[in-house]
Amino acid sequence: MAIETEVKKVNLRELRILEKNAHFMEPAMFARLVDNIKRDGKLTSFPVVYQNEVLSGNHRTQAAIKAGIEEDYIINITSELTEDEKLAIQLSHNSINGKDDNNILKELYNSINSMDMKLYSGLTDDSFKMEEINVESLSFVQPSYEDMLIAFLPEDRIAFMEGIEKITKKAKDKLVMTANISDFDLIYKAVITTKSKLNILNTAEAFKAMATLALQKLEEEEKEDGEATT
Repeated sequence: MAIETEVKKVNLRELRILEKNAHFMEPAMFARLVDNIKRDGKLTSFPVVYQNEVLSGNHRTQAAIKAGIEEDYIINITSELTEDEKLAIQLSHNSINGKDDNNILKELYNSINSMDMKLYSGLTDDSFKMEEINVESLSFVQPSYEDMLIAFLPEDRIAFMEGIEKITKKAKDKLVMTANISDFDLIYKAVITTKSKLNILNTAEAFKAMATLALQKLEEEEKEDGEATT
């Protein structure tokens, strides 16, 4: 579905707001949006409109009017749309959203010096708080194993796999690809301790650090073994 659009300035009060809108905004967030628009003096993200009906940007339109802005620009769809196409556009603008990397988001937020601008961002320090999980209180009936998925950058994955290979050669027994459920707590504790001691937030980076430490320990043992045989 290819559509044609134009950007034009209109009287916001003449636009029709959707009667049924699945996208909602809490009062406090709406108040913040009004304050932000009032501060900007204009809409910095244009509503999408078809035949004077706002398909996307209903809250922005209402907030702008409440902020005292009578006229502003919109993205006006000039193509003919069916009812299905109108609904599809409405739902897609509300449902297709990217995800934030919480670590980067926190870093960017903390880099803002002005408290006023932090409020403008719509985030607070509480946005980054995570509830502590009591591992001992968790009860696992099925399954009796734990899967752990870790994402590495290509060069980090190579370094980690090289570390695993060296550890495997050092071991006398065959490499076992499964472990007891109790081993999960051991790995979990090791990861948490590494993060805490080395001030690491990313789990993959913590595993990389653990692999580095393991390799250092193995090299020390190899040196000691070499000295003992001479």
